[in-house]
Amino acid sequence: MRATRFTALAAIMLVLVTGCTSEKGEPGRTGPPRPGALRIVAGSEQQSVVDTIVKPWCASRRYTCEVTFKGSVDQARMLASGSRDYDAYWFASSVFLQLGDRASALQDVRPMFLTPVIFAAWRSEMTRLGFAGRSDVPIADILTAVESGRTRVWITNPTQSNSGAAVLFGFMNYFAGNGPGTPLTQQQLDSPAVEQGVTRFIKAMDQTPPSTGTLMTECLAHPDQCRAMFTYEDLVIEKNTELVKAGKEPLLVAYPRGSLAVSDAPLGFLPHDANDGARRIFTELQDHLLKDADAQAALLKLGRRPAASVGLTLDKPDPAVFNPAWGIQGTINEQGIQYPSAPVIQAALDRYQTRYRRPVAAYYCLDGSGSMRDNDGWTGIQAAAGQIFDPDQAARNFLQTHPQDATTVTIFNGGVTGGSPWQVRGNDGGALRDLARKVTDYEPEGGTNMYACLLRATQELTGPQTGDRKRLVVLMTDGQSSAKQRDEALSALKSAGVPVVAIAFGRDADPRQLEEITAATNGTLVQQNDLVAALRQAAGYK
Repeated sequence: MRATRFTALAAIMLVLVTGCTSEKGEPGRTGPPRPGALRIVAGSEQQSVVDTIVKPWCASRRYTCEVTFKGSVDQARMLASGSRDYDAYWFASSVFLQLGDRASALQDVRPMFLTPVIFAAWRSEMTRLGFAGRSDVPIADILTAVESGRTRVWITNPTQSNSGAAVLFGFMNYFAGNGPGTPLTQQQLDSPAVEQGVTRFIKAMDQTPPSTGTLMTECLAHPDQCRAMFTYEDLVIEKNTELVKAGKEPLLVAYPRGSLAVSDAPLGFLPHDANDGARRIFTELQDHLLKDADAQAALLKLGRRPAASVGLTLDKPDPAVFNPAWGIQGTINEQGIQYPSAPVIQAALDRYQTRYRRPVAAYYCLDGSGSMRDNDGWTGIQAAAGQIFDPDQAARNFLQTHPQDATTVTIFNGGVTGGSPWQVRGNDGGALRDLARKVTDYEPEGGTNMYACLLRATQELTGPQTGDRKRLVVLMTDGQSSAKQRDEALSALKSAGVPVVAIAFGRDADPRQLEEITAATNGTLVQQNDLVAALRQAAGYK
């Protein structure tokens, strides 16, 4: 990753309860549904639709509608595991739905709206690239601009985000020579043309944040780092409205001709004991979103294209929303690509982590002070270590270790402790399980000096042995650190140019110290009490 700024915003799980109370959605949420309640787990991409359309509709009918927002991988894993915590699943697209619903457990699955995945860049950048004012841009032209280094391009991690996965399969179709209606096959996935093409493409990306929202937020905040991106059309419309209102330069859009991917927002019902009442609400909600004139108008105002329209063509689109000055086209004649079967999707995402992406030198600094025992923080660290380092669990999260990765874990209290640092070079399963075991076996004790670990990290990551690997430090702490070695550590961090993702756990963590560190490294501060989610999110930058 050539950009110097990394961001690891932890996955925020938010629950909106309409006509009742609100509560946070937790990973292990269980319990029978309330009579007359509909519990939906949705991708964060549906947030504005839920707030603008679903929530008011439920309230007007006095229905209890609980919507929990989770990432694509979490949704797929829950569905595949047979979880009965929710009555309905609302994915961003059919890619991760296919992975999670191989047993065909969902019923009445229907797309709620459509949005193309597009190439977007700042207006000045699009003009410089020669793409401004063109009705469509061949995918070969976009590929040339990306691979030549003429612009700095971001894409979400395909194994963690639907938008990134959609782009990945769009380009795979292109390298395989497929037309839009022909899905990628396993034989094509194994071919040198696809293998070499997609590896070149992925390695040309400057950053690969693990979520679409994170990508857009950070790209807008740092236009010097992010000049172009692959993202959703509706999100560009939403953000351009804000940019223009603030008097700022908007993004322009290009539709990749020959490999256009489309997000279809499929919503399906999961039947199980005691949720018959939920099915009635679900059916009414689907009908409302697909057939009600006011709901359709509201979706269009949010930049979503109706699922019932002819392809991607709109009838008299509102130019204030589908703005031609931004390159937005009301009529798109091209057919979206057909996504491959679930086994091919699985194989492609696995290969992203172990073959396509650039190797990473990741250094974890984990707080092992006594307070981590008292506030159950170490329990979260132990659980996260298994999910990130253990090969079997990491594979379920699409966080596999690359054969050329270097993974280092250091535990600190008053200094480096516990026999660490421990390092695994490559992806040997036994060594990675042993790394997870060492973290799990440690007993928290002592004070807190995170600077000692950061100094060790800079020494490791600035050595010649890092080679062509990307570099990343993940720092997690729950308290205020001793200032001993502060000046030395900050100086070393600035010189190294290695970004730090700092995770503040608990109410006693000092955000001022962590903000100082992230500012010195163009990193990011994350305040998150779910350490499994936070550390998985940070690992998603691979």
